[in-house]
Amino acid sequence: MKDRRQDRIRTQRRVTLARALERAETEGLAALLNPGPDAAAGLKSPNLEAQPLDLLFLDEDDLRTWFAEALEAIGLLESALAWARHLEEEGDLWRRRLALNDREPRLRARRGELDEAWRNLLRAHFRRWGAAGVAGERIASVEAELTLAALRGAERLWLEGGGRPLLPILVREALATLWPALYAHARKGR
Repeated sequence: MKDRRQDRIRTQRRVTLARALERAETEGLAALLNPGPDAAAGLKSPNLEAQPLDLLFLDEDDLRTWFAEALEAIGLLESALAWARHLEEEGDLWRRRLALNDREPRLRARRGELDEAWRNLLRAHFRRWGAAGVAGERIASVEAELTLAALRGAERLWLEGGGRPLLPILVREALATLWPALYAHARKGR
């Protein structure tokens, strides 16, 4: 029963997100931030007290939680590829969101704030696999920054290419380039 409820909530969030994106694209971000009473009724989300700007990031927590679980179960490369395939499944919607984020400074700023949670997630992962001590903390932070930059860079190339190459290909290329710098301490111990 709990799974069906969670699925229903996710579906409602996706519908709300799609409506918010449509409204922001057609009427501008200001219409989303200051909706009239009729528009606000169509942008309600269950179990969420979101600010209007957050309507465009409704699935952020779910996606990050899922990524964290996958990261522990199947590792960085497979988690990143699964994340890329997820975005690719609704590629048009995601590229529209990314394009809107690029055009709107407030959305870029909000995404930057949300990216801090991604950095913390990746930093914690690399800490578990890295060296102990102050140097290990620094290296884990660098690895987290590089990984997030690789993923965001792949997104940007995907957006600029209109969906070509496919996002999983871009993610694989980005992480392959970065891979020699990741988990270096863990590999030395083998």
